[in-house]
Amino acid sequence: EEERILRRGYIQELNVRMDWHLSAAEILSLADDFTDNIQRYGFFDDVKPWLERWKRSYSLGVLSDAMPSILEFLKQYGIYHLFDALVISTQVGATKPDPRMYEAILTALDARPEDCLFVDDRIDNLEGATAIGMSAIQMARPAFLPANLWDGPLVRNFDELNGRIEA
Repeated sequence: EEERILRRGYIQELNVRMDWHLSAAEILSLADDFTDNIQRYGFFDDVKPWLERWKRSYSLGVLSDAMPSILEFLKQYGIYHLFDALVISTQVGATKPDPRMYEAILTALDARPEDCLFVDDRIDNLEGATAIGMSAIQMARPAFLPANLWDGPLVRNFDELNGRIEA
């Protein structure tokens, strides 16, 4: 509910600043949609099978710059239970690449940085992970190509990622 209230205020402020002329009902509807609509998140079809496979051998964590609704979306998508730790920016009071984010996931996983592999599409987030001692790989799916490609390790799909993990 706190997220819903925050989103309503944000959309209301945009409505004023952008002179959109949205009605109160439209503002409420948009806020609800952002908070409750799982379709706003793009889960690739291969996410669940790979997570189920990796869960048998590794501890898995989510480190996300997201609102609390992401946790419900992960439950709705059927993958929440596959993670040993879930840390979102609103819990930490920071966003990646702030070191507090990486420290929070390490604490939640009870892991050392050198034992962790961080996967992300954004270079600044990858650099934040390596700065505290994690290994990092950029995910650059052709269907969702990041704006900039990293000069470090890069994969284009989970099969390639799995190959790097196993190596």
